[in-house]
Formats: sequence, C-alpha cells, structure tokens
Amino acid sequence: MITPAPPRPTPTPEPTLAPIVGTNEQALAESLLAGEIGVYGFVVLAEDGSVIASHNSETPFITASLYKLIVMADILRRVEAGELAIDEPVTVEASAFDEAGDMYFAVDEAGQAFPLSDLLYAVGAFSSNAAARTLLTFTNTEALRDTAVLIGMERTYLFSDPTELPFWPPEPGPDAPEEDVALARRYLEDSAAVGPVNVTTPLDMARYQYGLMTDTLISPWISQQIVAILEKQLIRDRIPFVVPEGTRVFNKPGNLVDAVQDVGVVYLDDGPRAMALMSEAVPDDDRATAVLQRLAMIAIGETEIPPVPDVIDNSSAAPPD
Repeated sequence: MITPAPPRPTPTPEPTLAPIVGTNEQALAESLLAGEIGVYGFVVLAEDGSVIASHNSETPFITASLYKLIVMADILRRVEAGELAIDEPVTVEASAFDEAGDMYFAVDEAGQAFPLSDLLYAVGAFSSNAAARTLLTFTNTEALRDTAVLIGMERTYLFSDPTELPFWPPEPGPDAPEEDVALARRYLEDSAAVGPVNVTTPLDMARYQYGLMTDTLISPWISQQIVAILEKQLIRDRIPFVVPEGTRVFNKPGNLVDAVQDVGVVYLDDGPRAMALMSEAVPDDDRATAVLQRLAMIAIGETEIPPVPDVIDNSSAAPPD
C-alpha cells in the first residue's frame, strides 16, 4: 500500500546558474561539442556551488536510468521518517522483471523477499529495473515530484507528458543553442507518444550530485546512504573511466538506444566537483559514450583532450543499464 510522503525537511541548497562562464573548461566543452549530432548537456559545479562550465544546462533531457536516483532519495526519505525499515523484507515479483532478465536479480529469484537495503543497492550499483519497479510500489508520481523539488530539481518530472509541463515548450537558455532546444523538444514529444517520459535537466542532475557532495541531499544520512551505494557502481565507462587511479569518484550512468548519460562527483586535489554529462537524440551511443568520456576529462580539469575518433571501439565497456 502506498503511504503519503513524509513531511519536508530543509531543502537542499541550490547552486545558481550564471550566464555562460569564461573558464577554460567552458571553452573546451564548446569546442568538443561543436558539430556533434544530437543534443549534449554539461554542467560542472565547484565545491562552493559556482558553475565551472555549462552547456544546455536547463534544456530538457530524458533521464534514462537516472530517474532511479529520485526513487532512491524518496525511499530513503521514507526510511528516515520511520515509514519503512531499511531491513524489512520486500518481495520482488515476477512482473518486475524485463523479458531479458535483470542486471542484479536472477529470474529464478522472482517471488522471493529481500531486505529493502538490497533493493536500494541493486538500483544504485547495478541499475536493476526489477528493484526499481519494486521500490516504485512504495511511492507515487506526486511524491516523487515532491522529493525532486525538495532536492532543488525544479524541472524534473517523472512519468510525465512533457507537453503538459509548466515550462513547455522549453525556451533556449543563455548556454543553449536554439537548434538543440528544438531537437530536445521533438525528441521528448516523440518519446511521449509511446508512453510517459521521465524529464530532467543537466542542472537539476548536477544539483543532485552537489547535494551528495556536500552531505545536504535532504539530510546527511540520506546523502551518505546514496554515496555508499554509488561508490560501488558497476558501470564505470564514463566519468570513472578518465579519472586518475586512486581518485575517489562515484557515479550513476543511464542508457537508452539514443541517449547516454552519466552524473557523479570526482574528488580532486583542489576540491570536489559535481557534474552531469548528458545526451539524447544521438545516432550512435558508442560515439556518445566517447564524447561523454571527453567531457568528463574536461570536467576534472584536463586540458589535452583527444578528438573523438571516427571509429569507436567500446567493446570493453560495461553493458548498458
């Protein structure tokens, strides 16, 4: 049975977006993305919340599996409020599985009960769809929206019709080319013709990571629970792929056939950086992965960025979620 969301605690601090910044990271990102097919989003935040670089920061993007971050925060909010217990047994029904199986649970485990903590781990570290669908039975669309707003994700709507959103049709921001916003609009409206769509922005996703980075994502306990899970993330072919060995990093990727995402935090010698790297309406997800790898290099302050090769070989990358 779905219970109402608990009362709101203090909202997560919100980094504010300035006009296009004049950093080296900004220039490198714009140079890299010039001429790329599809829509790319890029936001990097410093420890004080200032914007290091941004591109299409408030352009709407499909979340792919990044929506699971909101689900995790919502469920943990209920645990902290005493509505759910972190160790209570939860049954993963057969109806929660994809036809191809699941990234974490074996098909023959359908109908078995697992601690709620196992489902949260499966969602965050393995991007398990079976776990996510099971956790969704404890909440609803309105509560998920409330949790997103609480985090500071003003333009994040799950299971929505984008044409009914209050900011639709989207307008180009100071860092958004008109043609990118127009393509993003067409892409999301076409996606909505198939069914409800999960919509967010790179800035919203960077704000989520900033909350984790500063221990302010709803509460310190919730922040720490999510970070501990994301540090065990299975898919590490984007942000973690380019960071120096031994550097602390956590991330959450997302994939669709024509959308590749990754969000996370990297702890550098001069302070941590929260980042969101996103794409949609891309014709080649391998190429998009290669572009995101280079955006991650830019986000951590690298200055020698190799060009995206004409032929992409991601054969050693982890499978999509």
